[in-house]
Amino acid sequence: MPNIFPVISPAEPPFLGPSCALWDCSRPAECGKDYCCNFHATSALEEGQPGKSPVFRPRGISVKDSALFDALIAWNQGKAVGIPDCEGAAILKSPWNDSKLFNLSFLKGEAVREWLFFDKPRRAFGSGNRRQRSLPDHSGRGWHESRKQIMKEFDGQKRSYYMDPQPSSDQDWHLFEYEVNNSDACALYRLELKFGSVKRSPKGKVSNEVADLQKKMGKLTAEVATDGATNVKGKAKKKANAGNIFSSQSPITSTP
Repeated sequence: MPNIFPVISPAEPPFLGPSCALWDCSRPAECGKDYCCNFHATSALEEGQPGKSPVFRPRGISVKDSALFDALIAWNQGKAVGIPDCEGAAILKSPWNDSKLFNLSFLKGEAVREWLFFDKPRRAFGSGNRRQRSLPDHSGRGWHESRKQIMKEFDGQKRSYYMDPQPSSDQDWHLFEYEVNNSDACALYRLELKFGSVKRSPKGKVSNEVADLQKKMGKLTAEVATDGATNVKGKAKKKANAGNIFSSQSPITSTP
Protein backbone atom coordinates (compact mmCIF):
# COMPACT_ATOMS: atom_id res chain seq x y z
CA MET A 1 0.00 0.00 0.00
CA PRO A 2 1.60 3.29 -0.99
CA ASN A 3 2.33 5.87 1.67
CA ILE A 4 -0.29 8.56 1.15
CA PHE A 5 0.73 10.70 4.12
CA PRO A 6 3.16 13.56 3.42
CA VAL A 7 6.48 13.69 5.23
CA ILE A 8 6.36 16.57 7.71
CA SER A 9 9.55 17.95 9.29
CA PRO A 10 8.63 19.72 12.53
CA ALA A 11 10.04 23.19 13.01
CA GLU A 12 12.78 23.66 15.58
CA PRO A 13 11.35 24.82 18.91
CA PRO A 14 12.13 28.52 19.54
CA PHE A 15 13.88 27.84 22.84
CA LEU A 16 16.45 25.64 21.06
CA GLY A 17 17.44 28.39 18.65
CA PRO A 18 19.65 31.45 19.24
CA SER A 19 18.71 33.97 21.90
CA CYS A 20 17.97 37.63 21.32
CA ALA A 21 21.21 39.52 20.60
CA LEU A 22 20.35 42.33 23.04
CA TRP A 23 22.80 41.78 25.90
CA ASP A 24 20.28 41.57 28.79
CA CYS A 25 17.51 39.66 27.00
CA SER A 26 17.33 35.87 27.30
CA ARG A 27 14.24 35.33 25.13
CA PRO A 28 14.60 33.36 21.86
CA ALA A 29 15.08 35.35 18.68
CA GLU A 30 12.40 35.37 16.02
CA CYS A 31 12.86 32.87 13.22
CA GLY A 32 15.54 34.11 10.83
CA LYS A 33 16.26 37.22 12.92
CA ASP A 34 18.78 38.26 15.59
CA TYR A 35 16.26 39.73 18.04
CA CYS A 36 13.09 38.65 19.79
CA CYS A 37 11.14 41.71 18.63
CA ASN A 38 11.49 44.94 16.67
CA PHE A 39 11.71 46.99 19.87
CA HIS A 40 14.83 45.12 21.03
CA ALA A 41 16.35 45.40 17.57
CA THR A 42 15.90 49.18 17.70
CA SER A 43 17.18 49.39 21.30
CA ALA A 44 20.33 47.38 20.48
CA LEU A 45 21.16 49.72 17.59
CA GLU A 46 20.47 52.96 19.46
CA GLU A 47 22.13 52.09 22.77
CA GLY A 48 25.25 50.71 21.09
CA GLN A 49 25.96 53.66 18.81
CA PRO A 50 29.50 55.11 18.82
CA GLY A 51 29.84 58.05 21.17
CA LYS A 52 27.24 56.79 23.63
CA SER A 53 28.08 56.53 27.31
CA PRO A 54 28.59 53.09 28.86
CA VAL A 55 25.57 51.07 29.88
CA PHE A 56 24.75 52.17 33.41
CA ARG A 57 23.00 50.18 36.17
CA PRO A 58 22.52 52.00 39.53
CA ARG A 59 22.32 48.84 41.67
CA GLY A 60 24.52 46.52 39.67
CA ILE A 61 24.19 44.25 36.65
CA SER A 62 22.04 41.22 37.36
CA VAL A 63 23.03 39.00 34.41
CA LYS A 64 25.54 36.16 34.69
CA ASP A 65 28.94 35.95 33.01
CA SER A 66 27.53 33.60 30.36
CA ALA A 67 25.23 36.36 29.06
CA LEU A 68 28.17 38.78 28.86
CA PHE A 69 30.25 36.29 26.90
CA ASP A 70 27.29 35.73 24.55
CA ALA A 71 27.11 39.50 24.00
CA LEU A 72 30.84 39.66 23.26
CA ILE A 73 30.62 36.78 20.77
CA ALA A 74 27.57 38.36 19.08
CA TRP A 75 29.38 41.71 18.85
CA ASN A 76 32.37 40.01 17.20
CA GLN A 77 29.91 38.55 14.67
CA GLY A 78 28.84 42.07 13.70
CA LYS A 79 25.57 42.18 15.65
CA ALA A 80 24.41 45.19 17.67
CA VAL A 81 24.00 44.17 21.30
CA GLY A 82 23.15 47.47 22.99
CA ILE A 83 26.61 48.10 24.46
CA PRO A 84 28.71 51.00 23.10
CA ASP A 85 32.37 50.95 22.12
CA CYS A 86 34.07 53.47 24.43
CA GLU A 87 37.67 53.55 23.26
CA GLY A 88 40.12 54.28 26.05
CA ALA A 89 37.54 54.17 28.85
CA ALA A 90 39.35 51.35 30.64
CA ILE A 91 42.94 52.49 30.24
CA LEU A 92 43.34 56.21 29.44
CA LYS A 93 41.95 57.78 32.59
CA SER A 94 40.86 56.87 36.11
CA PRO A 95 37.07 56.44 36.10
CA TRP A 96 36.54 58.92 38.96
CA ASN A 97 38.23 61.58 36.82
CA ASP A 98 35.99 60.97 33.80
CA SER A 99 32.58 62.44 34.69
CA LYS A 100 31.44 62.35 31.04
CA LEU A 101 31.43 58.55 31.03
CA PHE A 102 30.97 57.63 34.69
CA ASN A 103 28.40 59.43 36.82
CA LEU A 104 29.22 59.21 40.54
CA SER A 105 26.09 60.89 41.92
CA PHE A 106 24.77 58.09 44.08
CA LEU A 107 21.10 57.58 44.80
CA LYS A 108 19.76 57.24 48.32
CA GLY A 109 20.32 53.72 49.63
CA GLU A 110 22.56 52.78 46.70
CA ALA A 111 25.62 50.74 47.65
CA VAL A 112 26.93 49.56 44.26
CA ARG A 113 26.72 50.60 40.62
CA GLU A 114 28.16 49.11 37.44
CA TRP A 115 28.90 50.08 33.85
CA LEU A 116 29.32 48.01 30.66
CA PHE A 117 31.33 48.99 27.58
CA PHE A 118 33.59 47.63 24.85
CA ASP A 119 37.19 48.76 24.55
CA LYS A 120 40.41 47.67 22.94
CA PRO A 121 42.39 45.58 25.41
CA ARG A 122 45.86 46.78 26.29
CA ARG A 123 48.36 44.14 27.24
CA ALA A 124 49.28 44.41 30.91
CA PHE A 125 52.86 44.13 32.10
CA GLY A 126 54.04 41.52 34.56
CA SER A 127 54.44 42.18 38.26
CA GLY A 128 55.59 39.02 40.01
CA ASN A 129 52.88 36.40 39.64
CA ARG A 130 50.22 39.04 38.85
CA ARG A 131 49.66 41.57 36.10
CA GLN A 132 48.81 45.24 36.31
CA ARG A 133 47.77 48.15 34.12
CA SER A 134 48.91 51.60 35.07
CA LEU A 135 46.89 54.75 34.47
CA PRO A 136 48.48 58.09 33.46
CA ASP A 137 46.56 60.07 36.10
CA HIS A 138 47.03 57.58 38.95
CA SER A 139 50.18 57.59 41.08
CA GLY A 140 49.79 53.99 42.26
CA ARG A 141 49.98 50.69 40.44
CA GLY A 142 46.55 51.22 38.85
CA TRP A 143 44.50 48.18 37.89
CA HIS A 144 46.08 45.18 39.62
CA GLU A 145 45.05 41.68 38.59
CA SER A 146 43.48 39.65 41.37
CA ARG A 147 42.12 36.65 39.46
CA LYS A 148 42.12 35.00 36.05
CA GLN A 149 39.52 32.44 34.98
CA ILE A 150 39.71 30.27 31.87
CA MET A 151 36.19 29.96 30.43
CA LYS A 152 36.47 26.85 28.25
CA GLU A 153 32.78 26.78 27.31
CA PHE A 154 33.18 30.20 25.66
CA ASP A 155 36.76 29.71 24.45
CA GLY A 156 37.75 32.79 26.41
CA GLN A 157 38.88 34.15 29.72
CA LYS A 158 37.81 36.54 32.45
CA ARG A 159 40.23 38.73 34.40
CA SER A 160 39.42 40.57 37.61
CA TYR A 161 41.27 43.74 38.66
CA TYR A 162 41.13 46.03 41.68
CA MET A 163 42.38 49.60 41.90
CA ASP A 164 45.61 49.84 43.90
CA PRO A 165 45.45 52.00 45.87
CA GLN A 166 41.78 52.97 45.98
CA PRO A 167 41.17 56.72 45.49
CA SER A 168 39.42 57.17 48.86
CA SER A 169 38.29 55.22 51.88
CA ASP A 170 34.65 55.19 50.79
CA GLN A 171 35.15 54.00 47.19
CA ASP A 172 35.99 50.45 46.13
CA TRP A 173 36.68 50.10 42.38
CA HIS A 174 36.87 46.80 40.48
CA LEU A 175 37.23 46.03 36.76
CA PHE A 176 36.27 42.78 35.01
CA GLU A 177 37.57 42.01 31.54
CA TYR A 178 35.95 39.45 29.21
CA GLU A 179 37.87 38.22 26.16
CA VAL A 180 37.51 35.45 23.59
CA ASN A 181 40.60 33.74 22.26
CA ASN A 182 39.91 34.05 18.54
CA SER A 183 39.64 37.84 18.60
CA ASP A 184 41.76 40.46 20.32
CA ALA A 185 40.17 43.45 18.57
CA CYS A 186 38.05 44.29 21.60
CA ALA A 187 37.09 43.15 25.05
CA LEU A 188 33.96 43.62 27.12
CA TYR A 189 34.48 45.51 30.39
CA ARG A 190 32.30 45.58 33.49
CA LEU A 191 33.27 48.37 35.85
CA GLU A 192 32.06 48.10 39.44
CA LEU A 193 32.01 50.74 42.16
CA LYS A 194 31.04 49.93 45.72
CA PHE A 195 30.25 52.97 47.76
CA GLY A 196 30.59 53.14 51.54
CA SER A 197 33.16 52.90 54.30
CA VAL A 198 35.86 50.52 53.07
CA LYS A 199 38.29 49.74 55.88
CA ARG A 200 41.45 47.83 55.09
CA SER A 201 44.41 46.73 57.16
CA PRO A 202 47.91 46.96 55.66
CA LYS A 203 48.83 43.80 53.77
CA GLY A 204 50.73 41.33 55.91
CA LYS A 205 49.94 43.19 59.15
CA VAL A 206 47.31 42.63 61.79
CA SER A 207 45.40 45.63 63.08
CA ASN A 208 46.03 46.80 66.65
CA GLU A 209 42.51 45.86 67.69
CA VAL A 210 42.95 42.28 66.48
CA ALA A 211 46.39 42.03 68.07
CA ASP A 212 45.04 43.25 71.43
CA LEU A 213 42.20 40.75 71.23
CA GLN A 214 44.63 37.93 70.50
CA LYS A 215 46.77 38.91 73.51
CA LYS A 216 43.73 38.97 75.79
CA MET A 217 42.62 35.57 74.51
CA GLY A 218 46.14 34.21 75.06
CA LYS A 219 46.20 35.51 78.66
CA LEU A 220 42.75 34.07 79.32
CA THR A 221 43.81 30.68 77.96
CA ALA A 222 46.95 30.73 80.12
CA GLU A 223 44.93 31.62 83.24
CA VAL A 224 42.44 28.83 82.60
CA ALA A 225 45.27 26.36 82.08
CA THR A 226 46.98 27.52 85.32
CA ASP A 227 43.75 27.22 87.30
CA GLY A 228 43.18 23.74 85.89
CA ALA A 229 46.68 22.63 86.82
CA THR A 230 46.25 24.06 90.34
CA ASN A 231 42.97 22.23 90.81
CA VAL A 232 44.50 18.95 89.62
CA LYS A 233 47.45 19.36 92.00
CA GLY A 234 45.10 20.21 94.88
CA LYS A 235 42.99 17.12 94.28
CA ALA A 236 46.08 14.92 94.05
CA LYS A 237 47.42 16.40 97.31
CA LYS A 238 44.12 15.81 99.09
CA LYS A 239 44.10 12.19 97.95
CA ALA A 240 47.67 11.72 99.13
CA ASN A 241 46.89 13.24 102.57
CA ALA A 242 43.83 11.04 102.90
CA GLY A 243 45.95 7.97 102.14
CA ASN A 244 48.48 8.95 104.77
CA ILE A 245 45.77 9.38 107.41
CA PHE A 246 44.31 5.94 106.82
CA SER A 247 47.73 4.27 106.66
CA SER A 248 48.82 5.86 109.95
CA GLN A 249 45.80 4.59 111.86
CA SER A 250 46.26 1.28 113.68
CA PRO A 251 44.18 -1.58 112.38
CA ILE A 252 41.17 -2.41 114.55
CA THR A 253 41.34 -5.91 116.01
CA SER A 254 38.35 -7.76 117.33
CA THR A 255 38.48 -9.14 120.90
CA PRO A 256 37.42 -12.71 121.52
